[in-house]
This record gives sequence, structure tokens and C-alpha cells, in this order.
Amino acid sequence: MSPKAKLDASKNRLSIYKALIFLAAVALMSETAFAFAQDQTRTHHAPAAATASEGQRFTIESDLALSKMSLDMSVERTGDVDRDFVAMMMPHHQGAIDIARAELKYGHNKELLRLARDIIVEQEHEMLVMLGAVGEPRSAQ
Repeated sequence: MSPKAKLDASKNRLSIYKALIFLAAVALMSETAFAFAQDQTRTHHAPAAATASEGQRFTIESDLALSKMSLDMSVERTGDVDRDFVAMMMPHHQGAIDIARAELKYGHNKELLRLARDIIVEQEHEMLVMLGAVGEPRSAQ
């Protein structure tokens, strides 16, 4: 791939990231405004409203994590199988971490919260192992 093509691909990826972040922000703001408007017009039933709001926020955050993961996994292949494997797996693991963090933020089930914490620890450990295996600094994430 030519340097110009690489630059164009990088600009395209950045534009997609910006669009995804913008859409997520708009969705969160719209949902917050809608929840506030509903809160002003009816009696308070906070647990049900909070659960729906948390579910919507979890969906937005996890969908954003999945989109970012998918984009980041489409790396240019180097021909070095091990480096290509690591380059594709790093965003995959980061996506799992991001979704687990969303579970910690919005989830309620103690067993799943414990699992989410374990996922974060294990995925971060595996990322460090992969980086070390290909000679990359272990602090680069």
C-alpha cells in the first residue's frame, strides 16, 4: 500500500471514530434530556427509570466498544504472522475490557460484576504477554 493510500485510510478511520463518538454523545444527550422530561411529568418511580437508562447507556457504550474494536482489528498485514496476530488481538482484548467496564458501571448482578473484573485482569495480562512475545514494550497499551 502506498504512503498516500495509508494516509487516506488513516484519515478515513479517524473520520469514522469521530462520527461514532459524535453519535454516541448525541444519543447520550438525547436520552438524558428525554429522561429529564419524563421525570418532570410523572410521579417518581426511580428504580424502573434508572434501570432503563442504565440499559440504554450500557448498549451505547458496548456498541461503541464493538465498533471501535472492529475498526481497529482491520490492520494492514505485515506478513509476520505473530505480529499480525498481536495487532488484531490487541483491539479484540481491549474491546472485551471496554465492555466489561461498561458492565461494572451499569450492571447489578454480583456474579457478573466479579466476572467482569476477572475479564479485565485476564485480558490486560494477555495483552502484556502478547506484547512481550513480539518484543514490544509491555507498557504500551
